[in-house]
Amino acid sequence: MAHLRETWFFPTGDAVTATPTVVDGTVYVGSWDDYFYALDLATGHLRWKYRLTNQDAVTPYPGEKVRDISSDGGLVTSSAWFEPAAAGRPALVIFGGGYTLYALVASTGSLYWRHDYPGLPGPTPDPNADGARIFSSPVVTGGKVVFGVDTDGHKGSHGYVAAADVNTGDPVWVEQTDVDRSGTVLNDGCGSVWSSPTVLTDLNLVVFGTADCHFSNPSPLSEAVVALRVDDGAVAWVFRPGRADGRCDEDFGATANAGTDSAGRTDFLGVGSKDGTYYSLDPATGALEWSTNVVFGGFSGGFIATAAYDGTEVVGSTALGDYGRFESSGQVLCDPGNPRDTPRQEPTVHAFSAASGAVVWQADGAASFAPTTIAGGMAFNDPALDGPVMDVHQAATGKLLAQVRLVQESWSGIATVGDALVIGTGTDYSYQPSGVEVLTPGGRPPVVPTR
Repeated sequence: MAHLRETWFFPTGDAVTATPTVVDGTVYVGSWDDYFYALDLATGHLRWKYRLTNQDAVTPYPGEKVRDISSDGGLVTSSAWFEPAAAGRPALVIFGGGYTLYALVASTGSLYWRHDYPGLPGPTPDPNADGARIFSSPVVTGGKVVFGVDTDGHKGSHGYVAAADVNTGDPVWVEQTDVDRSGTVLNDGCGSVWSSPTVLTDLNLVVFGTADCHFSNPSPLSEAVVALRVDDGAVAWVFRPGRADGRCDEDFGATANAGTDSAGRTDFLGVGSKDGTYYSLDPATGALEWSTNVVFGGFSGGFIATAAYDGTEVVGSTALGDYGRFESSGQVLCDPGNPRDTPRQEPTVHAFSAASGAVVWQADGAASFAPTTIAGGMAFNDPALDGPVMDVHQAATGKLLAQVRLVQESWSGIATVGDALVIGTGTDYSYQPSGVEVLTPGGRPPVVPTR
């Protein structure tokens, strides 16, 4: 691992925080610079790029030097789904850009369809006022593109989960998550869904995590794990932890991990929360099987990004801690009298037994907003505050094998393909040089897998 070297770097006009998707020797990824790219894995050469439609309510703007530090990202934070060709339809790459769901022809980058899924109610989407975004990375199941919509707390708007027809992008069903107990849509900026879907094929379910923005009296589907039926979007079950709802941010924003047995039956479902706890749930009912708390969590802490599951262990990183939210009265913390409620919380890397929730190992000093990848018995993650490096731990023991230098700091997940690691670079506060970086042993050209 100490011999991983850059093979190539492709520069973009702003940060790449979506995890790259690599299929048949092509890297597909979008950037905060309002473009979506297809790159040759072997050489880094541009195959094609597509210019997305502006949505001025989303900041930061491409290349903006004075950044909005409260922003969660630019126009594209959604990783692409590659959908193979079918009768009468070419292979597609499907992703979110702002509140628009796009499908591009994978071979050429030409637009196949697009459809707006705004957060503000009304007959016409308003890109100048509506800051809703599809942070969620879409998944195709049963001919439907399933994804979540996030409004980031903007009053007058609402979050939800939608399923679109894979051939047209038109909605098949929509399940509102910003509702009261009667099912009335509240349009109060809550119920956002910034997690990506996890499909439980044998149970015909898709599982999401949801957010909240009230900090008190949350709606019944806020700060919860929700399972929907793939066919019609009906709620199958809801899990909400038995915790007092105060003024803290306790979103489920990480994507749920799932595993199956040799017969294809889902035998593991787990997800981390910003409350610093990882929860294992019964896949069929949502009942709690175990939970393990590792840090206090808070507005910038807990499990923000997705952990990795290798069939035996779950490995994931928690973020910074509780920096509070800022209101007219000043800074508001979750629980100021609690000694665990601090801006920086350790440890930051955690491995759990998937069977029991017991902590297997932990490490300090590597708080992260990036998802974890496990491959080849190693766990890969990009720390948030350690400079432009990627940490590589032995997944079984936690031994730090290497800290690999990157061209820039990263909030992206790490795609592994053949002998290559493919990483997006750039963040809200360190956005140049941004782009896509590929690492291989010794920096040699990547071995492109063949089917």
